[in-house]
Amino acid sequence: MKISDRITGPALSLFGVAVIVGAMQLPTVPGVRFGADLMPMLVGIGFIGLGIAISVGGFIAGGDQKLIDLSEWRVPWRKKAAAFWTLGGLVLGIFVFHAVGFPLYAFVYMAVLMLLMGASWPVTVIISPTVVLLLYFGFSKGLLVPLPAGLLGGIL
Repeated sequence: MKISDRITGPALSLFGVAVIVGAMQLPTVPGVRFGADLMPMLVGIGFIGLGIAISVGGFIAGGDQKLIDLSEWRVPWRKKAAAFWTLGGLVLGIFVFHAVGFPLYAFVYMAVLMLLMGASWPVTVIISPTVVLLLYFGFSKGLLVPLPAGLLGGIL
């Protein structure tokens, strides 16, 4: 499937506006020169700029380009399943993340995604837990960001 730049550009710009509106609703921190809204505002401005650049490129290329072309949507079922798992797994994570915990949920999410993308079992079994544990300890111990341990709370 191919979507024209004349659609994706404005969509990115609108997303940037939404990010900026959301950032403006963050509370200010007294005594701090730059508040919590600084980085989201910069990201929103970046999305708007990139959206404008993509839109301009799409209109310059213009011509008889279709807005949405479904003729190229001949993708193997595994890649389609990987695309749906990417979003579906995130939605599932909203409901079970705190109960299951970051390490276990991230391992399952990553392992399923790797297998759907064609990684072999040995690679998945080695890479998934290694990356998840490095992330967990890096954030929870190194950066002091509390990630829920969930079911593995007594072990980690």
